[in-house]
Amino acid sequence: MFVPLRIRILLLFGRTSFIIGFLFTLIGLAFIIYFSMQLNWNILFAGKKDLVTTSGFITSMNETQYKANESLLYEYRYRYYDMSQIPYSGFFLEYANAYERGQEITVEYLKDSPEVSRFAGKDRQNYDQIMFLAGLGSIIIGFLFLYPSCRRTRRERKIIMMGRPAEGKLVYAEPTNLRVNEQPVYKLTYEYCTGRYDVQKFSVRSHLIRNISDEHTEILIYDPSNPGKAVVVDTLPGPVARYILNKLYPSYN
Repeated sequence: MFVPLRIRILLLFGRTSFIIGFLFTLIGLAFIIYFSMQLNWNILFAGKKDLVTTSGFITSMNETQYKANESLLYEYRYRYYDMSQIPYSGFFLEYANAYERGQEITVEYLKDSPEVSRFAGKDRQNYDQIMFLAGLGSIIIGFLFLYPSCRRTRRERKIIMMGRPAEGKLVYAEPTNLRVNEQPVYKLTYEYCTGRYDVQKFSVRSHLIRNISDEHTEILIYDPSNPGKAVVVDTLPGPVARYILNKLYPSYN
C-alpha cells in the first residue's frame, strides 16, 4: 500500500527514543567539531624528548559557554617565547579566577613546531580534551538510542507498506523487569486471524498498556509473507496511527 513520505518521516521522528538519540548525537557532533579544532593533536601524545619547557604569562581571560561541575569555564590565553625569542601564543580552559592577567605559568611546546604548545601539567586534564571525549560519549549514547529505533522503524515501515490489517485479541499480558518513565513494561500477546482457519500469535512490549489494551480488540497490520510479524497500530506515533486508521484501514473494508 502507498504510504506518503510525510508519514514515513513521522514514523521515525515521532518516537521519543529517536529524538533523544538524535539530540545526543547532534550535541556530540557539535562538541567534537568545535573542540577538535582547539586540540593540539601533535602534542597530545608527545614525549618529554619532543618538548621544550619555558615560561609564559597570561594575557587574557574570556568567558565561554561551557561548564564543568556546574561551574562556568573561561578561556585563558597566554604568551611565551621559544629559544630564538620568537613570541607565540596559546590557550587553555579553566575555571574563573584560577589565574590572573600577567601571571607567570609553565609552558611546554614542541621542539620541531614551537607554535604548538600546552600549559604544562595540564596535558591530560585539559577541559578541551575532556569536552572532546564528552562529545564522543554523547555520540555513543545517541547511537544506543538511534540504532534500535531506526531498526524498529525500518521493520514497521515494511510491514505497513506491504502488510494487511487484522483485528487482534489480547490473550495475556506478562510484566517484564523493564520500566519506562517509572511504568512497568509488559509483554502483550495478541491472537489474530490471517485466513479462515489460520490463527497467529504476536507479542509486543510496551509500557503504554492502557493505550493498547483498553479495547476488546486492537487493529494490527501483519506481514503476509510472514504472518507471525505484525504491528499494533496504537503503538505507532500518533499521526501515523491516525493516518492508518482513517486512510488505510477503511480501504480494506
